[in-house]
Amino acid sequence: MSINQLDQFMQLLIHSKSTVVITGAGISTACGYPDLDKMNEITIKHTQNKQPLMQILTNRFAQQNPTDFYRLYRLTHFRPEVLPSASHQILTELEKRKLITGIITFNLDYLHTIAGAKRVIEYWGSINDNYCIAHHHRFDLNYLQDHAVPYCPIDNSLILPIFVMRNMVALKAAVTAGRQLIKQADLLIVMGTKLHHGLISNQAKLIVINDEPIKVPQAVTLFIQNKLDPVLEELLFRLKMKGW
Repeated sequence: MSINQLDQFMQLLIHSKSTVVITGAGISTACGYPDLDKMNEITIKHTQNKQPLMQILTNRFAQQNPTDFYRLYRLTHFRPEVLPSASHQILTELEKRKLITGIITFNLDYLHTIAGAKRVIEYWGSINDNYCIAHHHRFDLNYLQDHAVPYCPIDNSLILPIFVMRNMVALKAAVTAGRQLIKQADLLIVMGTKLHHGLISNQAKLIVINDEPIKVPQAVTLFIQNKLDPVLEELLFRLKMKGW
């Protein structure tokens, strides 16, 4: 991360009319969330048949093995005690300063909303979106915190996270909303993700901040190979110095 890169980052952001941020696991690992590789290691270690994560996050497994599912879920995705990272908080601050238009996330951890961001599109939902399997009554993460294996008090059916009920199929409405947001943007900032599905090629300038290069469907205007927190902390400091 160089001074020139930070200056270019700041100038691109200041002069953008509509900036959309796209986040992945890298924004949350700094505050204690394991990434997908680490979660996969956890499920293989803690299941009798050494089952990988994607075999656990299925409607069928969860309904057939609710106790095992929730034991593993609390070791992996469901970590409501984890607080937002500095990057989550800084993105919220940039939204308040009207420097970003919205956030699209591949994450399930709900941390952007906990950090106070208002326009967040979660492609798969989050740990805060839970429904009973019988009549789809909704329950937030607080209900799951209070019940080791949660059942609906209305119809007594098992409650599951939306992304498990849907077998990790993205929410059509969220993907549509995300694509509309991207189409209207003249600057995209992709940070902390190796994923590129869900990105659509457009004429926007593109900033990528990540530990390693990623494949994207368009030319990259600026690539910063670094951890997210120090980059965004320095960006916010420079913006404040410039009166933003």
